[in-house]
Amino acid sequence: MQALSSMQRNSSDLLSLRFILFCFLLVGYEITTAATHILPPLIGLFFSYLIILKHESEKNISNIDKRWYLVIFFLIFAEQIHGFELFSTVLAFIIFYYFINDWLRINMKWRQMLLVIFVFSGYIGTFIASNIILYILNQPMDSMSYEYFIYIAIESLISIALFKERVL
Repeated sequence: MQALSSMQRNSSDLLSLRFILFCFLLVGYEITTAATHILPPLIGLFFSYLIILKHESEKNISNIDKRWYLVIFFLIFAEQIHGFELFSTVLAFIIFYYFINDWLRINMKWRQMLLVIFVFSGYIGTFIASNIILYILNQPMDSMSYEYFIYIAIESLISIALFKERVL
């Protein structure tokens, strides 16, 4: 009985349980997106979240926390479920963040459009990196379908709603 009462008083246990439940729901959602093509796979949304987390850690001169690793794990999981090559999202993130992100942050004044560019780069960068890997392996390349552009539009709206204060 004592263990239950201490668990009720400790809010960190409740936050851990919520976080674990959220992770399971996210994995379940991603599996559902593989079965139905109506739901967006959230690759662009988490790609933009990864950029925001990296920028915040550099701005605050702090270490990368568990959210960073979980987002990378989710992106690798999502790319494998949706037919991209292994580590194509990580390759797209490295190229985008270290070569394009700083230029965009300096020159873009409309910050909501910056979020749309992050989501677009998540999908297009992953697609291009996956096709480059397939080309190197001498495999047939994937083709881009109209569904990706619908996913980009939906996830851009979600990204603007969630991250508009954090992209500054």
